[in-house]
Amino acid sequence: MPIHRSRIVGSVILVVILVIIGASTKAQTSQANTRVILNLLNGQQYFGAPHIYQGDKNGAPTSQWPVYYGPSTANLYWKSTTINQPVLEIVPARIWSAGAMFWQEHYSGGPVTITMVGTFSGGSQSPADGFVIYLFLPLSSLTWGIRPAYNYSIPYKVYHASPIQGEVIFPQSFTPYIVVQWNPHWQTSARQSGATGQWNVFIASNPSGNNPSVDPIPSPNLGGRYAGWDGIGTGAFLPKSGDVIIITVTYDPGTNTLTGVATDLNTMQSAKFSLSLGGYYTPPSSGDYVFGVGAGTGDAYVNWALLYVATTQQYAPSLTTFTVTKTATVTIPVTTTVTATVAVPVTRTSTVTATTTVLTTVISTTTVTTITTTTTTITAFGYISVAFWILVAVLAILLAVVIMLWRRTSRRIAIEPMDTRIR
Repeated sequence: MPIHRSRIVGSVILVVILVIIGASTKAQTSQANTRVILNLLNGQQYFGAPHIYQGDKNGAPTSQWPVYYGPSTANLYWKSTTINQPVLEIVPARIWSAGAMFWQEHYSGGPVTITMVGTFSGGSQSPADGFVIYLFLPLSSLTWGIRPAYNYSIPYKVYHASPIQGEVIFPQSFTPYIVVQWNPHWQTSARQSGATGQWNVFIASNPSGNNPSVDPIPSPNLGGRYAGWDGIGTGAFLPKSGDVIIITVTYDPGTNTLTGVATDLNTMQSAKFSLSLGGYYTPPSSGDYVFGVGAGTGDAYVNWALLYVATTQQYAPSLTTFTVTKTATVTIPVTTTVTATVAVPVTRTSTVTATTTVLTTVISTTTVTTITTTTTTITAFGYISVAFWILVAVLAILLAVVIMLWRRTSRRIAIEPMDTRIR
């Protein structure tokens, strides 16, 4: 399968434009944070996080792949001396093989998106079996970690849950995690009743490392002996060698849903899905997790490679923050007007100003003071600060009243002897 040079060059330029747009969007969204794990676009050689690899050759571990081809060796991947675009080859063009890259993230508790950009340069007539994304392997549930000792030494097992899946690595974990596969073999070369798209989704666990299980079983859309959601979604496309494919998968814990889109940037064809996990998966709590990306082959095969990987998290509101709206009325006997303005520091970027206004008349000794705190989200520290500064304002008013009464009493004492002499 020959590579088309114009495809890869033109597509990389388009990807860079999309990445720039994504970065601009992120800059305008203060609650989002994007972490670039891998960026090889336009000849870059950026690895942004500690990571480890695992390769598989027909069910047996191998350290032959994944393998990185830099600018000086990229021609070995592209089979062309005129292309030096670096790639991370996840799996070579051979049957029943798989590869994966894993890294560690601190999950905040909000929606999370994995974005990956991939390609291939050769293989069989029908490219299979696509890219894989791993979500939420709890670090506390693993007998392995993101350390050099586990590079190409992750305890895992391959498992065939779907009729169109190829080789997929299922790492060890005591608790369930999510595996999402975009497989272009679905709908273009293989079809089955009940399958409408190109996506497989598995809720996997593998406590011992060598005996994985996949839910739901039986498959909700295929039934029978299959597990997981197989061939779901809408749309389908068959990429060609040198095409650049961008994939985004998002998990939203608020609705316990997964969504995904795969787009061929050369043809702009796409395949997408949206899936509610329901009772099959419990939204994870905040903490440290392992995430990953991978690829696999089966009877059909190509040399799947990565150009870009990133995670984006939408931060959930902190559990220590809350919204307060309070109105307090204080009655103080005074005979003058005092206005106190207090600037209250809040632990967020804004400043809340509480204004205390005392309305008085000379005849009346009853004054109504209304203190209104505007509705805002503050932390416990900010709430204590508000109370402290209001107390200071009230004490200042009381002190002013005492001084005023003392002066009035002193004036009366000074006037009384003078009145006696006149009489």
